Amino acid sequence: MKNFAEKHRPKSLKEFGSHGIGISELRDLVYRKKPVILHGPTGTGKTSAVYALAKDLDYDVIEINASDERNKDRIHEVVGNAINQRSLFGRGRIVLVDEVDGISGNADRGGVAELCRVITNAPQAIVFTANDAFIQKLSPLRQKCKLINFDNLNYLSIASIIKNIAALEKIGISEDDAKMIARRSGGDIRAAINDLESLSYGKIGKKEIESLGEREKKDSIFNVLKLIFKSTNAENVLRSLDKVDMDMDEAILWIEENIPIEYDGHDLYNAYESLAKADVFRGRIMRWQHWRFLVYINDLLTAGIALAKKEKNPEITQYKRSTRILKIWMMNQKYAKRKAIAQDLSKQLHTSSKRIIRDVMPYLKIIYKKQPLNLKLDEEQIEWLRS
Repeated sequence: MKNFAEKHRPKSLKEFGSHGIGISELRDLVYRKKPVILHGPTGTGKTSAVYALAKDLDYDVIEINASDERNKDRIHEVVGNAINQRSLFGRGRIVLVDEVDGISGNADRGGVAELCRVITNAPQAIVFTANDAFIQKLSPLRQKCKLINFDNLNYLSIASIIKNIAALEKIGISEDDAKMIARRSGGDIRAAINDLESLSYGKIGKKEIESLGEREKKDSIFNVLKLIFKSTNAENVLRSLDKVDMDMDEAILWIEENIPIEYDGHDLYNAYESLAKADVFRGRIMRWQHWRFLVYINDLLTAGIALAKKEKNPEITQYKRSTRILKIWMMNQKYAKRKAIAQDLSKQLHTSSKRIIRDVMPYLKIIYKKQPLNLKLDEEQIEWLRS
């Protein structure tokens, strides 16, 4: 028996209104046999869109999971053969290579290069899916394919789908409960449908929905940055930082580094103003330990920065790691050496480490560049004073 997600998979692209422009582009590219990468978080309808399009066009679908075919030889054997086979009945065909980002790894030598080779002038339409299309190993493939982004669905859209499926399955559910299931799904329509199915065997209410527990769904910082910078809907981004295993201070540095890459003009000003306000609340937490301000920091870093722009930048952006993290680490290493020298000298000079750093060390650095003093310091400490 099919589960709800399979049973109620969209039968036509007309049911994908939330991905409008991307869906029209997908149809055109498949019809012209141009390779495509559909990318976005789990459960946003990438695979379902391919099957719905195949139904619309009366095409066959040959599905291959790329994460199972990891090296050059297997890619050539499985994907290459699927692309070059002809349909027995002369129907069109879509070769769907699922989870192509799963091909990245040390064991996959030559796999991406072989994919690039077999799709060149392919006689079939080829569609790849990926949660993260911007990993380094997929760079050659990105250059040969058109990228179409599938964002997380708005919770109201998910709630509407939940209500429709519940009606078809003759399941009683209130509007509020449908919205509650939708909100906790984190934009993952498949997860929301699975939750509905789990609840369908008994009474559905707030208590039963809460009993499912919070879904632990970690994401990469790159996907979260893309969600914040590319979204114009506050509801979609408010909990995005919960999806990464990273403390708030590091998240601030990542966002600060990438704001000027994504925004310009007045949008840039608005984004930095939101970031500055978040830093003000961070300072208040450090000074007064008022941890209730943490919710304001989260709102400013997510919804505040997402809504700083008038419209999202349509260009594909390559986000980068904050250089300040490395600089902070280097400064900490430098200060750690200075502190260790000051502690050693404080015992010899009978004064505090703080005074050594403030009043003595600047002169020691000048003296040691010319002639070392007779102090009990090792070679590494002397070298630091000379630097």
